[in-house]
Amino acid sequence: MSPEETPRPPETSEFGHVVTGGPAHEYPPVEGAPAVTKFSVGLFDNNVYVLSDGDEAIIIDGADDPDRILDQVNGMRVVAILQTHDHGDHVQALPALVRELGAPVRANPEDRWPVPTEAIRDGDMVTVGGFAVRALHTPGHTPGSTCYVAGPFLFSGDTLFPGGPGNTHGDAKRFVRIMESLDRLFEELPDDTRICPGHGIDSTIGRERPFVESWRERGW
Repeated sequence: MSPEETPRPPETSEFGHVVTGGPAHEYPPVEGAPAVTKFSVGLFDNNVYVLSDGDEAIIIDGADDPDRILDQVNGMRVVAILQTHDHGDHVQALPALVRELGAPVRANPEDRWPVPTEAIRDGDMVTVGGFAVRALHTPGHTPGSTCYVAGPFLFSGDTLFPGGPGNTHGDAKRFVRIMESLDRLFEELPDDTRICPGHGIDSTIGRERPFVESWRERGW
């Protein structure tokens, strides 16, 4: 198998397949984790995740279509909006969400943001109900790229996808940096960790682990 042929999971509900404007995917309940809902918004098929426990919720990535996001958290108190990185397709809904919800946007200050934010740094914890969400600074796709871990879920933004790292646009230094970030994820997280990326279908750490060195070899 060539480095380019990392097998992808099927586009099924098992791997969190959603389409823009389509129904949300409700993950089966998992012990030790908040309830997780995934849906897709915008022209770039951005995944937005809502983590909830009781009447509290966290939004991961205020990407686009604020009305859809607001509908998904209707009746809940949003305690934070956690941002994975600052690229335009991941932040377009933020002004409207801040205006309507009054929730703090937690984001790494190494990226640039269209709204005021509260800094979130490596190792910081944010609670939703009785559960904690841990921030992992994973630079490479952007300087401030941040993943979030909640129980067996890894919300990886554009740092890690099924089939490899996020785009570093041919920049060798950025590619080295993102692979260092991935090395950390594969070292720290168990194989059953579900990778929930910023676009497209899910995977698991165990499913992707055998191909990490082939990604490094191919250089993207």
